[in-house]
Amino acid sequence: MLLYGRMGSPFVRRTAILLDRLGIGFEIEPIAAIADQTELRRTSPVGRVPALRIGDRVLVDSLAIALTLLEEHDPEGAHFPRHGPELAEAHQRLALSNGATEKFVAAYYEQGRRPPEKIYQDWIDLCHAQSRSALDALDARLGDGPPDPVRFGYVETVIATGLQFMETQAPGFFEPERHPRLASLHRTLEASDAFRRRPAA
Repeated sequence: MLLYGRMGSPFVRRTAILLDRLGIGFEIEPIAAIADQTELRRTSPVGRVPALRIGDRVLVDSLAIALTLLEEHDPEGAHFPRHGPELAEAHQRLALSNGATEKFVAAYYEQGRRPPEKIYQDWIDLCHAQSRSALDALDARLGDGPPDPVRFGYVETVIATGLQFMETQAPGFFEPERHPRLASLHRTLEASDAFRRRPAA
């Protein structure tokens, strides 16, 4: 298997961590989503990372890749629930985490990719407000028990990698005192062997 993308992307990093935890060997092609757009679109038509090549098959989109891998390599549901209320809750947590990260990324691109005179601050403020609102809802849905640094699933991986990206790109944006459950999960997983094996760099 060949994973396209760089660990600086939370979407690529979460995929690499899942592959590791499923015991699937792979290599990385460290292609950049912006700088290498022409080359990337030869593999991923939408020009986004990650993409995962499995023989002659190419999977795109981190969630679609994850659900495919989990269906094939996690039949007992150790990393992602299979049915019932647990599955419904997992999907809601994924939606909130992905929404928070994607709104943060939208603001990040607005600030970093436009000429200074064309940056629209109202749009940045709105994206940040939406991201924080999603984090508020996500924090409220997490349990109060301490996170397990060994027995965690794909949903927790998605949450923690998204938070690390926020911390790296805009220190202070994520507020641990406002989101104590998320902060605890983030600290615990970033210190785990699985996360240290794939640092966000």
